[in-house]
Amino acid sequence: MILAIFDFDGTMIAGDSIVSYLRMARERKLIPLPKLLRAGLCACLWRLHLLDAGAAKAAALSFRGKADKKALDRLDRDFARALLTRIRPRALSAMRERKQAGDLVILLTASTDHYMRHVLDGLPADRLICSTTDETGRVLVNVRGEEKVRQLQAFLHALPEQADLAASSAYGDSSGDLPVLRLTGHPYLVNPGRKARRAAAGAIPVLDWKD
Repeated sequence: MILAIFDFDGTMIAGDSIVSYLRMARERKLIPLPKLLRAGLCACLWRLHLLDAGAAKAAALSFRGKADKKALDRLDRDFARALLTRIRPRALSAMRERKQAGDLVILLTASTDHYMRHVLDGLPADRLICSTTDETGRVLVNVRGEEKVRQLQAFLHALPEQADLAASSAYGDSSGDLPVLRLTGHPYLVNPGRKARRAAAGAIPVLDWKD
């Protein structure tokens, strides 16, 4: 079995989806301004390495604990539809090609389950592995960096057929994706920043998927 593993934020779309998600939630008056400001502060602390990424993400999503459930469901579905319009054409073409070739296509992302499960419905992917949350927005598993490797390996361990990682491909944009990319025989950095390029040290091919 051959895999094709795709990161989402920064790879299949430009930017970070959770920022846009909070913007839509604010437009629909689902997130109070104090919670939005707190989320912004936590994001800054995370970028300064003063706060864990999971804690920053939980702060951003904490508004879900008191919001109307039907309104949240509409938000998640509408946001997923909006994300699908932002998919890079070359990313979608690559995913379709791997699917048509018979690969098991996996969407492996740190983005959260409440909207990513709806995104999956609109993509030619077989499996979603993503960050999970509870009803209050608390992050249960933050699928980022080495956790991506752990979650992928747990998924592969449960499969009845062994994966041929040497023949598999993986696509990501950041240094946090490198642990997964290095597991496969055909890794690709997509529109990487300077940090990811330095960390890859020229050992991983670079793709330009910008529109």
